[in-house]
Amino acid sequence: MTLRPHDPTLLANVIDALTGHIAVLDPRGVIVAVNHAWRRFALENGLPGEGFLVGTSYLAACEEAARSEEDETAADALRGIRAVLAGELEAFSLEYPCHAPQEERWFVLRATRTAAPDAEVVVCHDDITARKRAEKQLDATAHLLEEVLETLPVGVWILDAEGRIVFGNPAGQRIWAGARYVGPEEFGEYKGWWLRTGEAIAAHEWAGARAISQGVTSVDEEIEIECFDGTRKVMLHSAIPLIGDDAVTGAIVVNQDITARKREEAELARTHAELEAAHADLEAALAREWTLARTDPLTGASNRRHFLDLAAHELTVARRYRHPLSVVLFDVDHFKQVNDALDHQGGDETLRMVVEVAGRHLRDADVLARYGGDEFIALLPHTSGEGARSVADRMRGDVAATTPPGGHDGLRLTISCGVAELRFEDETVDALVLRADRALYAAKRGGRNQTVVADSPATTPTSSNEPG
Repeated sequence: MTLRPHDPTLLANVIDALTGHIAVLDPRGVIVAVNHAWRRFALENGLPGEGFLVGTSYLAACEEAARSEEDETAADALRGIRAVLAGELEAFSLEYPCHAPQEERWFVLRATRTAAPDAEVVVCHDDITARKRAEKQLDATAHLLEEVLETLPVGVWILDAEGRIVFGNPAGQRIWAGARYVGPEEFGEYKGWWLRTGEAIAAHEWAGARAISQGVTSVDEEIEIECFDGTRKVMLHSAIPLIGDDAVTGAIVVNQDITARKREEAELARTHAELEAAHADLEAALAREWTLARTDPLTGASNRRHFLDLAAHELTVARRYRHPLSVVLFDVDHFKQVNDALDHQGGDETLRMVVEVAGRHLRDADVLARYGGDEFIALLPHTSGEGARSVADRMRGDVAATTPPGGHDGLRLTISCGVAELRFEDETVDALVLRADRALYAAKRGGRNQTVVADSPATTPTSSNEPG
């Protein structure tokens, strides 16, 4: 080996310090010098020669490897080094695998002509295993990402730093029925409307455009789109800016087709509305049935059955807690004459008017019912006999002051009232009503248009068939 630097020892030490496996070839391709890394590699891999291949023809070794092992890498290396030795190339490089039984390894061979007069060539083998492994991992990651994007059920679009669409996965293209790889100024080619307002989405309002221009993240914006085949869909639209070195370097846009879900939601809403309407109709019908079941259809007062049910309950409570309880039984005086004078329609109107007038003097807790024909009864909880008589007198006076329906001249409308207060021996509603009935007929016998309280001196048993 011929070295011509000012300090050959320094140059040798520098070469030995390098990690690459370095050998110097003379113009014939014979190794004239190697560094420590070359020697170490030779020892570790069982290469022959005490001089660690110094004095051996490197070209011959490459020829043998190419011939015996049918190694294309060796053949390529041989051609490249010969071209450098012949002056056809200033330098040559080749990446190649050199796997050991326990691991995979890669190297890069570089052959470079020196400036020496005898045209020596420096051959260097650098271990690039770490780089190759990183590249393989990167390739695997890229392949995995590609598979993920290919199989994702949502559309994914990638924008570059200028906002131009550079990628759209299959799901995204299916959603839009195609793709147009355009920039922000051409986003108008994508037609969409805000679902909430129905207003058209301007080019600069698309989530991707805002991500690029403003660095804004948008999540699940509901929009309606017109696809490239003319169909319309509803989708969730999101965009995330990609930031690098404090600047937007691109954006990822995600589309999720929710057309079917929105259709189902609309159908569910319609079904819910129909069920609500049906439920309301049913409740109204039940309310009407319930009202009809306890209300007299002519006058709107409670019917006899409902009155007896309520009265039985109130009687039990009054007896248990010793509360006063009274009833007022009343009917229209000479109702047959009123009916004849006003005809049946006028008679019905008279009964409705009597109920309306009598109801003015009752509390919410009181119950007014049509007991039969022109006979009515009022249940007054927590009311003594005297209190009930006062109520009956006010009702009676108000009815007498009321003009009959149609303003019939000479027709005077009055009522007679019988009042009974609950006594200890009144174990049933019938017993209480019977005493009120006797008081009512005492009022009839006494001249009508008056109130009689049961068990008063004016009250004596009478037949309930006496005319009104």
